[in-house]
Amino acid sequence: MSLQTCSISNKNYRETIEWLEERLTEMGATKKEILTGMLLLEEAFFRLEKASSAPDRFEGKITIRKRFGDISISVSARGEAFNPFVSMEEISDDEEEMYVFALLKAHKDSLSYNRSNGDNIISIRVHSSSSKKAFQIIAGLVTGLILGGVLKYYLNEAGIRWLESIILTPIQSMFIQALMMLAGPLIFFSIISGITGMSNAADIGKMGGKLLGVSVMKLALVLLIGTVLGVWVGAIPEMAELIQQGREENVKAITMMELIVGIVPKNVVVPFASNNMLQILFIALFFGILLAKAGDRAARAKEVVEFCNRFTMDAMGVLMPIMPFVVAVSMTKMMLHTDFSMLLAYGQIILTGYLAFPLIMLVFCIFIGVVGRISPIPFVRKILPYLVIPFSISNSSACMPETIRFCREKLGLDEKLTMFAIPVGAQFNMTGSGAYLMMLVFIMRLSCGLPVDMEFIVPFFLGALLLTFTFPSIPGALVIVMASVFEMAGVPTSIVMLFIGIDPIMDCIRTAGNVSGDISSAFVMARLENKVDKEIYSK
Repeated sequence: MSLQTCSISNKNYRETIEWLEERLTEMGATKKEILTGMLLLEEAFFRLEKASSAPDRFEGKITIRKRFGDISISVSARGEAFNPFVSMEEISDDEEEMYVFALLKAHKDSLSYNRSNGDNIISIRVHSSSSKKAFQIIAGLVTGLILGGVLKYYLNEAGIRWLESIILTPIQSMFIQALMMLAGPLIFFSIISGITGMSNAADIGKMGGKLLGVSVMKLALVLLIGTVLGVWVGAIPEMAELIQQGREENVKAITMMELIVGIVPKNVVVPFASNNMLQILFIALFFGILLAKAGDRAARAKEVVEFCNRFTMDAMGVLMPIMPFVVAVSMTKMMLHTDFSMLLAYGQIILTGYLAFPLIMLVFCIFIGVVGRISPIPFVRKILPYLVIPFSISNSSACMPETIRFCREKLGLDEKLTMFAIPVGAQFNMTGSGAYLMMLVFIMRLSCGLPVDMEFIVPFFLGALLLTFTFPSIPGALVIVMASVFEMAGVPTSIVMLFIGIDPIMDCIRTAGNVSGDISSAFVMARLENKVDKEIYSK
């Protein structure tokens, strides 16, 4: 953790702000984050000064912290208790005051107030690290491994059974139930929101059809790669005992007839009650198309859908912070029944998951060469350095502006086409996530001792192809979908806990695969529309 302090008063205010800007720059904050942080600090400081008993002698202390990539500023000053943000809902005739209220309300999630030892303390979050969650989950994983090993050494068999049945298993069960509770609404509103957002795009039918066609063909081949890799790895003996413990559920894999007939629900309630993802997908598509066709008449309904979409996303955001704790619990439980040889099994899964990436890129190159009728060499040469960005931040949505710029400036794609194809195609090109989940499903099914024959493969493959379009493109959401896919494959949903610990490691390469799939689909569609600048592409 990096920590620096400085005093601030009216006399040295300008010098302190200059010092603050230099320190924030050194810590890696962007210009926009620095400007926002200084504006919020200025307002907090002058509000504290105004409320003090002696404004002319008022002095505070600024502290800058960088911890796990997060950067924050705190300003503290001694005096009577005073929260400068309680009046943020006030209405004022003063235009400048209203601007200040708007600024504070826009960044209220970055501001906090508390009081300690006679000091008023205001904290301002300047930068949130995308890798913080990964650090926390890895810390939970290591903590669980160590704690499980220690408890296994000191506890007898009766003590282990008591700890597992009274503490560890209930925590796991509650978390899994919460994931399954969120899965249906999250996917439902996400799909409807995506369809209604597409309805105003120019030539949506023509370009959307080509984009969907290219994406589906690529995705099918990528899922086939995940299937082959999963069968190639086969059963993992180290996980067999843990999997058997989770088979209290009476799960059953989907059949071809169930896939065809069962996709249409009897009513709109049953799919959510039974967590039937294929039926939820059907309902979402049905209502999404109706809303899109209704046009302006459904404006209010679209606003409600957008609110519900954001609400379910926020609900998942509430659940995700407890994941490091659940990881620690899961790893503790795992170590009570196994030893560190389990780490070798995880290493095998991680290496196989990363091996899928070059195979996925090979599929993209074939499509560019065969369907796009152009050499894929410049595409590969340019996209590999760019993929460092999505690999590093593990968030395809966060890097979407850079993805659009890359397609326009480096690949020579038409600007309007790119603005349509990249955001819309992001939902159709979950290639990295799809290949990873298919690989896990077949490894786990073989480890459970369940048959992997054509009677299972064909309907499950088709169902997984449809479900892949429902994967939310936000960090951590794949864990929610994973439980549903395991359930459809006849694998106990509780074993999803085995993979939460390595999810941050896999999320990097999954995101790179998703983004490269989105870019390649946009590029092939642009070639079909003759909207690629060959000079820029070949340069």
